[in-house]
Amino acid sequence: MSETNAALPADPPGQPLSRALRPIIIRAVAEAQQRSSALVEAEHLLLALARDGAPQVRAALAGAGLDPDGLTAALAAERAASLRVAGVTPPPAERLAAAPRIARPRWGASAREALVRAHRVAAHGHRHSSGEVDLLIAVVNLDLGTVPRALTMAGVDRNALIAAVGRAA
Repeated sequence: MSETNAALPADPPGQPLSRALRPIIIRAVAEAQQRSSALVEAEHLLLALARDGAPQVRAALAGAGLDPDGLTAALAAERAASLRVAGVTPPPAERLAAAPRIARPRWGASAREALVRAHRVAAHGHRHSSGEVDLLIAVVNLDLGTVPRALTMAGVDRNALIAAVGRAA
């Protein structure tokens, strides 16, 4: 098995991975591993797009304040708010540092949903495979989970972000 394929979790059921998305998927897996996550989730896909996405995708995200640092801050704020709602005091950031995960993470529900939705976005545009813009639109349009909460807390206008990436594409 090649090194590239070794870094990828199995394709989500019924959803073959687009070749155009493989570099982003590999980066998302690395993001999950660096954060010691057992699952690749939508936030890892979004971080991968912010770090290694096509220039128009990175520009649209940066325009919404979601460059890698801004996105990391939004995700940290969401995590802290979620812990406070549960009655837990968020620990200091330095206590959250952990060794990167060595085992390959599995697909989480939000990443699966984002990839399925990206495929639907591409199909709606009469394309056979999804690309980074389709994935960004899918992730931004998720209704439940960490990403929508983080985007709301960061004051991101999701419709404006989608319009910006659409104009750039």
